[in-house]
Amino acid sequence: MASILDGLGLEGSVLDGLAEWPPSTTRKEWFAITRQLIHQTIADMDLELAALPEVEKAFIGAGLL
Repeated sequence: MASILDGLGLEGSVLDGLAEWPPSTTRKEWFAITRQLIHQTIADMDLELAALPEVEKAFIGAGLL
């Protein structure tokens, strides 16, 4: 099954960038970080305007936005 991220050509793992955050990061801060990652991922997808609401709906339905 193909991933929604397969076509992005990202190098490394999204989780690699999280290593810089201290272990004391609060749950609220982690949610903010996650939202930023999702927003950046959607922006990097270079979607047609007609597809954007469908992708956002999918992320919202998954509880990520």
